[in-house]
Amino acid sequence: MLPLQKLTYSLALAGLFVCLMVFGKPLLVPVVLAFGLWYLINAVDQLLRKVPTVGSRSPRGLSLGVAAIIVLGVLVLAGNLVGRQINDMVVTAPEYWLNLETQFAKIMVGFGYDETLTLQTLSNGVNVNDYLFGLLAYFTGATRQFLLVLLYTLFLLVEQHTFPRKLVMLNLSPERRSRVLAIIDKLNRAIRAYVGVKFAASLATGFLSYFVIEYAGVDFAIFWAFSIFALNFIPTIGSIAATILPSLMALVQFDYLTPFLIVAIGVGLIQLCIGGLLEPKLYGDVLNISPFVIIFSLILWGLLWGVVGMLLCVPITFTIITFLAQFPSTRPIAVLLSRRGRV
Repeated sequence: MLPLQKLTYSLALAGLFVCLMVFGKPLLVPVVLAFGLWYLINAVDQLLRKVPTVGSRSPRGLSLGVAAIIVLGVLVLAGNLVGRQINDMVVTAPEYWLNLETQFAKIMVGFGYDETLTLQTLSNGVNVNDYLFGLLAYFTGATRQFLLVLLYTLFLLVEQHTFPRKLVMLNLSPERRSRVLAIIDKLNRAIRAYVGVKFAASLATGFLSYFVIEYAGVDFAIFWAFSIFALNFIPTIGSIAATILPSLMALVQFDYLTPFLIVAIGVGLIQLCIGGLLEPKLYGDVLNISPFVIIFSLILWGLLWGVVGMLLCVPITFTIITFLAQFPSTRPIAVLLSRRGRV
């Protein structure tokens, strides 16, 4: 095949892939989330089976069911708590808006502006409640979407023991079958390691941040802790946003800077210790992705799938790189996308 034809076919496939990701978003996003939840349940199942005299002796189906109940119970409890916190935020939003206007007026006077220049004037009548109600509606929609994700996950858990049998029925040659099994094993181990480490690190970050926010006296500490937990799954940008948002809440709630400094410094140090120092050591070299590619994929998948795309950009990118590395024609692309040049 001529180089021009190969380039044309490659561009056509890339365009088809982008169109599929954009127009297939309503169908593909729940499936991808279901795979993420499935990996998380299996990771918890592996931890349970390492418990001496309990997990190792129990049937695989029983430990898998217990792991599913634990993960789903935690998600439902967290969703219930966060929903209540959002409702409370809607009720108390006008008080915070008045406090924000007062602080803004002080700042403007300090810069020499007239007191008539208020935040309400600059915001052109923006209603904070509209944004909070929008957040509540988004949360409600995500709850409905979760039911579909849960259905997909249930079928994955039921059928996961049939995957090796289906691979045998494909009648592949022993060499190709071993190669496919090796690729699947590599993907499973890497993604399971990423999901497990990221979940544990994000949970620890949110848990410790809760005590810092609660100590500072900032309202809705549970909501901010859950937000920090969720935002930590977004590379780089998520950690920054997870520090800024509760700090701004402390700045709005109080008339003095002490709570703001406590939250900003405390949460920032937690992010630095866990996200900047601990996580890279736990990951090791399991995810061989260039940092530039991670940022690029974060923006790309954020544009394609929104918040869900940003949360899942690293596992998706790793899967694509591993897939591209299996074919001689696309292996150079995988090399360029990798961190060390070895795939």
